[in-house]
Amino acid sequence: MSTAGGGGGSGDSWIGGGVASLEQWLRYHGVDPAQFGSGAAKTTQDLVTEVEQGETTLEVIDGSPRRNVRVLQLLVLDARGRMLIEASQEWEGGRMRERNQPLSEKLLGGEDWRQAAPRAVAEELGSALTAGYTLHLDESTLRCEVVERDSLSYPGLPSRYVMNSVEARIDNGFPCTEVGGDFEGFTSIEETKRGRLTVRWEWREGYIPA
Repeated sequence: MSTAGGGGGSGDSWIGGGVASLEQWLRYHGVDPAQFGSGAAKTTQDLVTEVEQGETTLEVIDGSPRRNVRVLQLLVLDARGRMLIEASQEWEGGRMRERNQPLSEKLLGGEDWRQAAPRAVAEELGSALTAGYTLHLDESTLRCEVVERDSLSYPGLPSRYVMNSVEARIDNGFPCTEVGGDFEGFTSIEETKRGRLTVRWEWREGYIPA
């Protein structure tokens, strides 16, 4: 069920119903979905999937639509203090997307960040890690902040991100790094509903998360 009509109150949310329904809701509230799916932007179907999986909620606040997302950002450090950065993504078909951010994962519904951490590592890095690795979380470094800005994935759609950042270490899991020029890292492969995703990871010194 979804609501696509007037008002503008906080109760005017979109909670499911397919691409056509969501595009109607977006247009009604001043967002042009024709911008979605071009360049690095995700598609309307991607946004439908986010809502269906509990990663995103869509509501109207003071007459403006808003996408709400809770995010876990794992600041994975190695023995030299370098941080693991997701440098870029390449989808089947050759579409490239620059990322340049630490390992990040959307939280699902009422999921706690501690529950999300092992899931994030398994989904994002599982293909590259060796069996038997151990994830350590330094809860004393946990930082939570709210960021509000237009979505880069969905141009024109204001978004509110509740960011949970925490330092982490992964023991006995990382492959030998690939070295070339300024690049030192490895690649992972993730099978998603949108096809195979190849990710390039890099170890970087002096990286300060935004």
